[in-house]
Amino acid sequence: MLSIGRRATQEMAMKGWKVLAIGLAMASGAQAQTMRVAPQLVPNAATRQIDPMAVLQSRLMRLEHKVSALESTISKTQPALSFRCADPRTSQNSVGVAEDCTPYACAPIDGRCRVTAKTSDDCASGYLWIQGGGCIAPGEVAQPPGAMQPPPWIHR
Repeated sequence: MLSIGRRATQEMAMKGWKVLAIGLAMASGAQAQTMRVAPQLVPNAATRQIDPMAVLQSRLMRLEHKVSALESTISKTQPALSFRCADPRTSQNSVGVAEDCTPYACAPIDGRCRVTAKTSDDCASGYLWIQGGGCIAPGEVAQPPGAMQPPPWIHR
């Protein structure tokens, strides 16, 4: 059973649709005719219309909050390491762990060991640059990039 307020709202909606239909018919120059229109509820003060932009902004704010929380968690779980070149052949991280970069040189831009060489400057001193991106010791046989190395028990 409908409450009195709701029934009155439905009756007002029905009358509103009839008036609208008559007004449209008169505006178009036709004779007014009674039209049957399905009853529709008119939103009352307790009901509000949904603004799609407000919904999207709300979702965006929730996502931004989640991203911020994830970034915070990641920064706590992964301590940031910085690297520096202790010397041209050695990379050292902020914890103090050093890595010998030989046969490559330490990259002064990020402080890490190079893993390929584009020029002889990318090789540690005393090492030769070979075409294909590697560095070798003088007298060492140059292997093509990706070539398999012989097992350690085979002497050259």
